Amino acid sequence: MKWLKVLWNVITSESVMEPLIIIVIGYALQVYQKNRKYQIIADTTVDIVDYIEEHYKEWGIKGDQKMEKFIELFIEEYKKATGRVPKGEELQTARLRAEAHVQRARRGDATHPRNRRVA
Repeated sequence: MKWLKVLWNVITSESVMEPLIIIVIGYALQVYQKNRKYQIIADTTVDIVDYIEEHYKEWGIKGDQKMEKFIELFIEEYKKATGRVPKGEELQTARLRAEAHVQRARRGDATHPRNRRVA
């Protein structure tokens, strides 16, 4: 039992606990940032797709031009929200989410859980 007490003293010592706390806080911040980034992509994508679908006829754009407009607006809005231009993988995620949103809307799948937004 003496070895257990020694192990406990080592684990709870300042020299072990401080780095451990820093590692846990760092990991928590990474997870938070990743979730925040994903939420920004999701919210921005839905808003921009809806905006384009409402105005594309006024602008006189069709097909691929709508995706080009989406990318242009997404980059602007993402930069406003995060302070930086989206990376390639973030643009790809936004593109895929936009296509999925449009397809669900065309199928009339408006009740799909991903189409509902929590205020």
